[in-house]
Amino acid sequence: MKVLNYLKKAGCTVISAVILTVMAVPAGSANVSAAGIDYNYAKALQYSQYFYDANMCGTGVNENGQYKWRDDCHTYDAKLPLDPTNTNMSQSFITKNKSVLDPDGDGAVDVSGGFHDAGDHVKFGMPEAYSGSTLGWGFYEFRQQYETTGQAEHAKTLLRYFNDYFMRCTFLDSTGKAIAFCYQVGDGDVDHAYWNAPENDDMFRRGWFATDEMPSTDCVAAAAASLAVNYMNFKDEDPQYAAKCLKYAKALFEFAERCPTKSCNADGPKGYYTSSKWQDDYCWAGSWLYLATKEDHYLGEVLKYFDYYAPSTWTHCWNDVWAGTACLIAEIDDLYDKNGQVLEDRYKAATNKSPYEEINFWSQIAKTVDGWMSGKNVTITPGGYAFLNQWGSARYNTATQLLALVYDKHHGDTPSKYSQWAKSQMQYLMGNNPINRCYIVGYSDISAKFPHHRAASGLSRCEDPAPHKHVLYGALVGGPGSKDEHKDVTSDYIYNEVTIDYNAAFVGACAGLYRFFGDSSMQVTPDFPPVEQGGGDEGGNSYWVDAFGVDIKQSDGPKATEVTFYVNSDAPKTSKNLSVRYYFDATGMSSLEPNNIEMRELYDQTSAETNYNAVLSGPIKYNSTKLGTNKIYYVEITWDGFAIANSNKKYQFALGTYAWQNSWNPTDDWSYQGLKIETSNWTGVPVKTDNICVYDNGVLVGGIEPDGTKPETPSQIMKGDVNGDKEVNALDLMLLKSHLLGNQLLTGDGLKAADVDSSDSVDALDLIKLKGFLLGQFQF
Repeated sequence: MKVLNYLKKAGCTVISAVILTVMAVPAGSANVSAAGIDYNYAKALQYSQYFYDANMCGTGVNENGQYKWRDDCHTYDAKLPLDPTNTNMSQSFITKNKSVLDPDGDGAVDVSGGFHDAGDHVKFGMPEAYSGSTLGWGFYEFRQQYETTGQAEHAKTLLRYFNDYFMRCTFLDSTGKAIAFCYQVGDGDVDHAYWNAPENDDMFRRGWFATDEMPSTDCVAAAAASLAVNYMNFKDEDPQYAAKCLKYAKALFEFAERCPTKSCNADGPKGYYTSSKWQDDYCWAGSWLYLATKEDHYLGEVLKYFDYYAPSTWTHCWNDVWAGTACLIAEIDDLYDKNGQVLEDRYKAATNKSPYEEINFWSQIAKTVDGWMSGKNVTITPGGYAFLNQWGSARYNTATQLLALVYDKHHGDTPSKYSQWAKSQMQYLMGNNPINRCYIVGYSDISAKFPHHRAASGLSRCEDPAPHKHVLYGALVGGPGSKDEHKDVTSDYIYNEVTIDYNAAFVGACAGLYRFFGDSSMQVTPDFPPVEQGGGDEGGNSYWVDAFGVDIKQSDGPKATEVTFYVNSDAPKTSKNLSVRYYFDATGMSSLEPNNIEMRELYDQTSAETNYNAVLSGPIKYNSTKLGTNKIYYVEITWDGFAIANSNKKYQFALGTYAWQNSWNPTDDWSYQGLKIETSNWTGVPVKTDNICVYDNGVLVGGIEPDGTKPETPSQIMKGDVNGDKEVNALDLMLLKSHLLGNQLLTGDGLKAADVDSSDSVDALDLIKLKGFLLGQFQF
């Protein structure tokens, strides 16, 4: 369900403790500095996690996500065809391992779930696994702060969603050996050609798999790391689930280890997320597995490949986890032989270093942060911000903050100069900077407002300067440049990019800052996220048309109206059965019968760019009991099977007469009234018009008809309530079964309620889920 599922899962004792410790206060009131900037690390921690709700993918979004404007999407990832076209696996490999890949024999694999990478909708392997492990790391280090601020249950929901996806994408044989791992779903080149909500995507999404033929050691090891840290986070409260995570983590690490030719993935991510090495991910995973199991083999593998001097040359990020690994090895050293040199000597022997070389694992973290504080490794902007790289400068900055805070936790658990530096950098990002901008979306009135994010924007093209329909709360945008500059526009994918890896360390840094600097004045926002209001326009707020017209005139008079339009919607998941009607009045036509009016399709972008096409039909008589006898007609455009709303697909048509001495007068036409008239189809700018109507399966859902009819308020449909009695019980199960057997077919709201998995079809999977719900195994 949409409203704070994780609070329902929390025990009364935990909730009571949270209420006593951190009382919620209204948005806008918080710990405010003298400069009027809100430095509230509890609120920042709360908001920072909500970005992940906006990027959830698969069949569990509606159940697990916290936004009503998001819904299940890319549900067809659950049925990825198992062949060399839809995957990168060879036919010989598929045939050889079919019993493992496709045990039920339906010719498909389930790789649904996980998170979209950014504003796009690809599930890229490296940032996905890095984000899962780094979110888990922050929770592991600062769990108390998540619990104190009431954010632990939300964090655990997100961590489960990440790691359930990794396990779903791992294919084990009967002995527990990993045969294949799907590390990427979707193609960046294909995906980046679109700008629409994920719920409306039906693009081709290939699956990219690591196999013995194509090891992709980096992605496999990175996923193993996430699963291993997830074991650490759940082992005490849900040991059965934790054990499953550890089983898969060990299987993936064994997969990475056994492949004689270790490699970085490149075929799937192409230039978007090509990794430069695998050793860091391998050591990152091995370190977590050692902490989880205390099995010496994992530590031996880590010491064999660890690059001692690498951490201080960059910082913790998706393509370089040496710094994070150094923290773990240092923590292991504290457990292993805190005051001795046993582990250090073992490392020197494993890497053929001089026995006289001084090794101190924590010193490399201190060196990293010192380099950021002094400007040795970064550029210090005029405003005091540590800038490493233009691509997501804020992610690198907050990742180094996390390193500093973890260091201080393990060195007296009191804030040193490192934590003080981290605080100053976070305060810069919260608005204490030369341009007075907060780089956390929705955090304050001075926050960036135009993140590069398709779903949140609600726009049909990123170049649109219009305000976003939804607030992407807690998203850390790319950040400032080396001179403190920033561009807050939707189309900017450098300054205003948002990604799951940008937020990963940021979340942990907020928790760490609350650990060292939090106080009673820092409160979370109650009733969060706020309920967003619909459009409320008189023509309906579910669907509408943005359009303009051009009057065509010849020497003997007006001849036609050419109309250009786009279909848009506020609905999180738009229909594939929409049509648009343009109404005109034949009252003033003395020389032309309505049926002789010419209709011309001028341009159908859907047909030009997809396998679908629009159909223009009419004129059709408009019958209305309210108007009585009239001469109103309409032409209708349909897109059978295609989600035209929010697709940014243009449609142009002409209506009128081009015959000599036949004149066309559109001024009394219903749909012409309120239509913006331009001089050119090339330069016209569309605006919303209420008198061009949108229909879903013939039912008015947007616009106003000539007799004043408006869309009805849609009924609230309860999933599983097939008979509409406001309860879900065995009667509903019987009706659904009868429908599937063809005995009594469902229609209308009953059919919609039967689609319990939100797949836009009613099939055996819905029956299984409904039965599971009644048995207490599933929640809708």
